[in-house]
Amino acid sequence: MKILAVNAGSTSVKLSLFDMPVGAAIAQCNCQRVGLGGGNISYKAGAEKSVIEYDMPDHGAALRKVISLFCEGAGAVISDIAQIGAVTHRISMGGPDLRGTVFASDSVLDTAEKYAAIAPLHNPPQVSAIRACRKLFGEGVPMTVGFDTAFHATMPPESFRYPIPKEYLDNYQVRRYGFHGLSYQFVTERFAALTGCDFSDHRMVVCHLGGGASVTAVKNGRSAANSFGFGTGQGLPCATRCGDIDTTAVGYIMERTGMDFHQVLEILHKKSGLLGLSGISGDEKELEEAAEKGDADAMFALSYFTRQIKKYIGAYAFDMGGLDALVFTGGIGENSELIREMSCDGLESFGIKLDCEKNRSMNRKEARVSTTGSVVDIWIIPTNEELVLAQDTYKLLGNS
Repeated sequence: MKILAVNAGSTSVKLSLFDMPVGAAIAQCNCQRVGLGGGNISYKAGAEKSVIEYDMPDHGAALRKVISLFCEGAGAVISDIAQIGAVTHRISMGGPDLRGTVFASDSVLDTAEKYAAIAPLHNPPQVSAIRACRKLFGEGVPMTVGFDTAFHATMPPESFRYPIPKEYLDNYQVRRYGFHGLSYQFVTERFAALTGCDFSDHRMVVCHLGGGASVTAVKNGRSAANSFGFGTGQGLPCATRCGDIDTTAVGYIMERTGMDFHQVLEILHKKSGLLGLSGISGDEKELEEAAEKGDADAMFALSYFTRQIKKYIGAYAFDMGGLDALVFTGGIGENSELIREMSCDGLESFGIKLDCEKNRSMNRKEARVSTTGSVVDIWIIPTNEELVLAQDTYKLLGNS
């Protein structure tokens, strides 16, 4: 059975076509600059790799072009769109109502749109992509959605409550939700497969580090805490998002500058984080290159970033009563030996001992990179959110 996994962003959409139940990705596409002009599509199918310049005015145009690549030309992997048996989508915010992978009914999409105010950069384009797929595939092809918040449904009230009057939780659902859940689900399941861990009395911290970055405490195989909050503006500094900041500072900036809340939020979401700290870029790789050339601001941004990572590792380890495993994933976590090394530096007295030589040679690979004497197992596990969606969809359709 062929299952198409769709991961839409505000100006991008990633698609992977899986052959199930094997789980092999037979074709992958990454569409960039959707709706902006000057778009391009990176396409990979077996040995066939190409980058196509193609303007995509909306997600529907991107999807139609990708389907044509699947069916036509040198990189074709299917002969007809009818060979795709199901389509699955990622939605960032499902709130407390939507958990696990479910069919993309009208009521589910209405709920996802209801939470667009909490995830304005993610939910609207994701719902738009689902509606575009419905038009493209018709009503006969099953559509499912998986939620980034679902994995964190097991967080206890001590983790998800804010210390504010309860009426705001009861009436407006103001609480921590946690994100990157599909990634954490994949990494947790993959860790078990790699190590044989059954998660009985097991404590793990997973660092999903990318343009968006977060840390999760996984106790006995379930989410116990996540560094993101009500939205994705809390926790670690991200590429352009601020992360943790005192609310008093937000009010002070508004008073002194005359900006309203939405203007300040624009700065905190799009001009802060690694970009704000460095004044150069929100791209961690570019900051590494600048730091190597002696740029002090770039080095400071990386130091600040990894210091915050260490704070969350320590806080979650103490909250769980210890730590058995530390895992790095995400674009930065998988590919930057420097960030992994800086994030573990100084934690040796807590039993976290990184094998620096092994760490430098294992980018983008599944590997244990701790020393033989490390109390805590340190792993790199590349994530695969699209595969989680395809696997869950395959099961939802009645397959084992």
